[in-house]
Amino acid sequence: MTTQERTEAAQGPRGGAGPGPALDPSLWEALRALGHPAEFVPGATILFQGSPSESMLLLEEGLATVSVTAADGAEVFLAFRGPGSLLGEFGYVDRRPRSAMVRAAVPTLCRVLPRPALDRFLGADPEAQRAVTTAVVAKMRAVTDRRVRYTQGRIGARIGRVLLDHAREFGVPGPGGSVVVDVPLAQPRIADLVGAKPRIVGLELARLQQAGLVDTGYRSSPRKLRVLDPEGLERRLAEPAH
Repeated sequence: MTTQERTEAAQGPRGGAGPGPALDPSLWEALRALGHPAEFVPGATILFQGSPSESMLLLEEGLATVSVTAADGAEVFLAFRGPGSLLGEFGYVDRRPRSAMVRAAVPTLCRVLPRPALDRFLGADPEAQRAVTTAVVAKMRAVTDRRVRYTQGRIGARIGRVLLDHAREFGVPGPGGSVVVDVPLAQPRIADLVGAKPRIVGLELARLQQAGLVDTGYRSSPRKLRVLDPEGLERRLAEPAH
């Protein structure tokens, strides 16, 4: 897959670049030329929380997880990032230490853009600088909005929002109009996103499965969630709380 194809994919429902607009393909290509490739095996740390923000990365292939270490030492899952994503962009912009841990979930290829080269490039091209800043600000707003939506309202609705968002960003067509959530969205990760215990998430997923809206993937290998009826799940979210 070419760089342009990766970037265009990130602008569609399968890209998985996360909330916020993708960069223009020509800008992505120009940024890519500034850096060097870095490959990561599954489980490898791409960015360490608290480390100096000396670079920004372009995620070209694979899948990454974003998490933070809470005050009690527990690791809290925040998001997946797929091809077309910027990594470490918040730290690059505000020059503060990394605010989160980023790890490779599968074999992952990134392009590392050192700060000096990126500073020179963006300093000489105000339009590119505005585009990168706009993408960073838009992503920050979208991430904040998502965190609010995931932690307000009844628990079933919050979980439904998580499933629909991930189906839109990482979904692949399944049988009968279903959508396979093609990332490891396990119950503990959903629990982190909605601020609930994994046991509660499991009970709510069982209710959604009984209603014919999702398949929790217990019988699939590797295990992957399926949204069986996206429109039905949307309608369920719109129903008033009982």
